[in-house]
Amino acid sequence: MARRVINIVNFIRGEEPRFEVEADFLFQPVREQMALLKHARMPATWLLQYDALVAGPYVPFLLEQAPADHEIGLWFEINRIHCDHAGIAFHGRGGWGWDWHSNAALSVGYTREERVALADTAVEAFTRRLGRPPRSVAAWYIDAFTLEHFARRHGIVASANCKEQVGTDGYTLWGGLFSGGYYPSRHNALTPARHPENQVPLPVFRMLGADPIHQYDADVGTGHQQQVLTLEPVYGAAGADPQWVERYLDIIAFAPALGLSYAQAGQENSFGWEKMRGGYVMQLDKIRQRRDAGTLVVETLAQTGEWFARSFAATPAQAQVAATDTMGGHRGAIWYGCRNYRAGLAFEGGRVALRDLHVYHDHYCEPYLNRPCPGRDAVLDALPILDGHRWSGPDAAARGGFRIAAAPDAPEVRVVGPLKVTETSDSQLLVSAPLGNGDQLELHFQVDRIDIRLRAMPTARLELRLQWSRRASAAVRSASADKIDFSHGGVAYALGLASATAALGPGGSLAILADCSQLGLIP
Repeated sequence: MARRVINIVNFIRGEEPRFEVEADFLFQPVREQMALLKHARMPATWLLQYDALVAGPYVPFLLEQAPADHEIGLWFEINRIHCDHAGIAFHGRGGWGWDWHSNAALSVGYTREERVALADTAVEAFTRRLGRPPRSVAAWYIDAFTLEHFARRHGIVASANCKEQVGTDGYTLWGGLFSGGYYPSRHNALTPARHPENQVPLPVFRMLGADPIHQYDADVGTGHQQQVLTLEPVYGAAGADPQWVERYLDIIAFAPALGLSYAQAGQENSFGWEKMRGGYVMQLDKIRQRRDAGTLVVETLAQTGEWFARSFAATPAQAQVAATDTMGGHRGAIWYGCRNYRAGLAFEGGRVALRDLHVYHDHYCEPYLNRPCPGRDAVLDALPILDGHRWSGPDAAARGGFRIAAAPDAPEVRVVGPLKVTETSDSQLLVSAPLGNGDQLELHFQVDRIDIRLRAMPTARLELRLQWSRRASAAVRSASADKIDFSHGGVAYALGLASATAALGPGGSLAILADCSQLGLIP
């Protein structure tokens, strides 16, 4: 049975150079958040960026005001004073003490030697000011080398990184687990290690509580950064909307989830209190109600990391099932993730489709593992089999539709009722879709394969037809009787097939045809 966890994480910056702010602008959110959390008797995690760690009112305030069940840790975004104290050059713009771009604020912007110096300097300053070392360290992204250094040298027990996103704030994180926690690969901090011997011994959790239906394809095909649809209380379309929050928290509290159902709430102080006040107060009340009812556990990031390490020797299978549209419409989504792959289903208007499949291999290295990110934008990803966002365009949405292959132009199967989702074990998820002909389309997600079948028609031929935009840089290279070969980022990989054959079609398309009514995908 899944453990259903909320971490309330408020991280604190000491400087805001992007616009003029009043003297109290950054400190007021910290005071107000603390008062609300203490009144609700809610555990929380406070993460200090280096400038807020070494100067300003933040450390004295937290030491005086934080209850015993609160945690103080590090927010590992790099700034000028941090670099000065570490004896290295800051990569941000001249005159700015903090610059959010990838080559300045993220560890990937620096050499390995500089990353060690930055990590050691931060932990030493934290220990000196708070009297003990930190147990949690998070950032929008921390590379695998630095994460391993934090774990092995400094005993860090939990970390967190940004949600899945394309282009937002100048960096793309795409293809990792959509939600939950994992042990990252020693070569790629975005993806779980496939084999335990290759994993960083430090659980990483996905931040911000992304909308499982709409965040994935927000602004798809526009070439712009994605709209933000998350639990962050400053965003009116999601985290500041009481109905969206209600539906999202019900997914975390009640929907099938396998090993872990997880979300991170809270807000960084850079937005200011006036912008976050309404959403923050509303969310805290809804989380408290579920905490008091026993449907959600609220704890610190370090506590979740320690539980994860006690419970799992390797990344467990996890799911997120959104059967009710978070925006009040008629769409739904299901995510399954494990140490070998992630898969995403979407359903709307009587159709169910595979919209995402990424696989994980320990030899696929993040591009900045051994060298710094050369520019302001960073791209970190996994190996795509089907990418419903980045392979979509004006001419076609990238997706995988299911057909009963009575003819080459057979229509997609139509779903006539709600999907049934069942946890068949602690690592397996069965999705059943009732069809108009009385049959059931079943997708059985397992750690090492995905089985797809028609339940009542053993002699029918089932087809999974993948398509994508003609302009998309699809990774598919060739197809044969037992596998499909791909190449991405200089790495060759394959999707194995069971009881099926594959053939490339014109433009961007690929047909996987079952020998009968069942086929298997082996990531």
